[in-house]
Amino acid sequence: CNNRWSRFSPAEQSSPAYIELTNRFQYGKVVSGFTTCYIFEKEGKFQEAIHLLKYRNIKSVGVRLGNEIGKKIVNDTTIQAIDIIAPIPLHKLKKRERGYNQSEYLCKGVSEVAKVEFVPNLIVRKKYTESQTKLNLEERKLNVAEAFSLNPKYRDAVTGKTIFLIDDVITTGSTIEAAARVLKQNGASLVYAASAGLAK
Repeated sequence: CNNRWSRFSPAEQSSPAYIELTNRFQYGKVVSGFTTCYIFEKEGKFQEAIHLLKYRNIKSVGVRLGNEIGKKIVNDTTIQAIDIIAPIPLHKLKKRERGYNQSEYLCKGVSEVAKVEFVPNLIVRKKYTESQTKLNLEERKLNVAEAFSLNPKYRDAVTGKTIFLIDDVITTGSTIEAAARVLKQNGASLVYAASAGLAK
């Protein structure tokens, strides 16, 4: 409901978490920029919304959050024209267990606002990885190393393109960077990232 929505903490570019992730992406040189909407706080209202999306099958929450991401993207003059929107994929076993990839519903919402093509299976998660939740930065990087590949169907579709990767919550950016690296290695010109939430 709108009352719950108004209680989410907005993510400000001046916040320490935002600045830290910006610096990390600049250092890594594969993600050209990112945007996010809300701060993810444990036991907070935004966490409740994410849990409704991921574990309670309330997919409309994902589309609404995607709409909010889309608004931020279209109002950001530093972002070049986007060719493709793609979700961070789940491994096929995880997707079978959950029944859907929550980030695809975020992409749907972004696509509605930004009027950009949404390609749900652009990237494949070829390695089943453990949850990143309790891992430190270096462990996260190792956990997702070589976890992704480009879907062979789109091998010629990413060359020279600007692609926006979408995830529900970004923490260290390790997952985003691993996926972005695959796109760059396959000829993508620029890769941006966006999320509904940013973990503190």
